[in-house]
Amino acid sequence: MRELIYTVVESFYERATKDILIGYHFDKFSSPEVLAAHLERITSFWEMQLTGSTSKPLEAPFHLLFTHLQLKIKRGELGRWIVLFHQTLDDLEANVEHPNIKVMNDLWKKRIALFEERFKAHPQMFGAS
Repeated sequence: MRELIYTVVESFYERATKDILIGYHFDKFSSPEVLAAHLERITSFWEMQLTGSTSKPLEAPFHLLFTHLQLKIKRGELGRWIVLFHQTLDDLEANVEHPNIKVMNDLWKKRIALFEERFKAHPQMFGAS
């Protein structure tokens, strides 16, 4: 399952880093090594969210809201992130043969909706529009 999750994360970052609206948030991944380490960490995060555990040990706990607070994202950028993630999941479902792909995507979209609620419940998450 981790390999499939990694495929989604990698595909999403491929889109997001080039996106005209939110791509600049990913500029901090200045080298392939930094990005690769981040992708592994994000894969662990989503593996935990989708399966309840992770197959790789974590070096540090996840602090989703605190980590993103520093970015001072705009409300529209949150919406764009969600659109890109849904597109990534939909493309994967259409193009990858896997027995659990539909169930995983449905669960993933529910988790994304939960995170959207959590972000919106904390107005300090957002910078000036």
